[in-house]
Amino acid sequence: MVCQFQRTIQKPVQIKGIGLHSGLPVTLKLLPARANDGINFIKNGVIIPAKIGYAHSFEFSTSLYNDGEIVRTVEHLMAALYLTGIDNLYIEIDNEEVPILDGSAKPFIEAIKKAGIYSLKEEKVYAVLNSYVRVENGDKFIEGRPYHTFRATFQADYPNNIIGNKFFTYEAEKRDAFLGVSAARTYCFLEEVEYLKSKGLAKGGSLENAVVFDSKTETVLNPDGLRYEDEPVRHKVLDLIGDLYLLGYPIIGDVYSFKGGHKLNAEFVKTLIAEDAFDLKTASEVIKSLDVKRKECPDVLGKVA
Repeated sequence: MVCQFQRTIQKPVQIKGIGLHSGLPVTLKLLPARANDGINFIKNGVIIPAKIGYAHSFEFSTSLYNDGEIVRTVEHLMAALYLTGIDNLYIEIDNEEVPILDGSAKPFIEAIKKAGIYSLKEEKVYAVLNSYVRVENGDKFIEGRPYHTFRATFQADYPNNIIGNKFFTYEAEKRDAFLGVSAARTYCFLEEVEYLKSKGLAKGGSLENAVVFDSKTETVLNPDGLRYEDEPVRHKVLDLIGDLYLLGYPIIGDVYSFKGGHKLNAEFVKTLIAEDAFDLKTASEVIKSLDVKRKECPDVLGKVA
């Protein structure tokens, strides 16, 4: 399915919370933007484009940096914008980290729904993969290849029975996949918590905004348990989608990640650019070249289960 027109939001909306790693309170204001403006953060008057060239660090999250200003943990919000088809948006932020909220993209999607979506007159532009690309680090790898729609798969391989070897696939044409990744929460293992805190991270983490596993007892510490049996793998797909959107355009292609993380995700996006592995095409060109039906973006803003 190819959506024809670019999108922004109808009216401003505000989101408040705390940063997962900083523990600091933060307020976001999502503001409508014009066609071809793209997605941009604004912090202390500095515009920080949500593009891979501004990606700064990838330690347990993805950060963006420009002109002395940094915005951390952007991936869940970026995934929400990708999943709702938002191409153009200004995001004012008053602290260093996007709020974690419940640890998923669901609250961001609900805020976008509250603001309303506005279709602009300009056509969407897609990055259509034209060749096979692979990046790797040890036994971890990400590969992409041409495909008729956007598909993203993550495969985990943990030496335990909590997560183990599982995979999940998001495919743009399948509504259930949208619902399945959007509400999947970030996670960690209990033994990682002290390490994260020693690195000055996870100061705002709690069972309210993350799934915590005890690998010794192979249990979930959250009183309400998991939202899905494979929630961690679904969340990894969410992270992948958010990081891929730093390309600056929605992708048409098949992306498969085996044990990848934020750093490898960023390396994959950089490699797509370096190897000219995609063609920029308008929605009309995509529809013609791939022989797909012309459709406006579906209403994916119903109940997020």
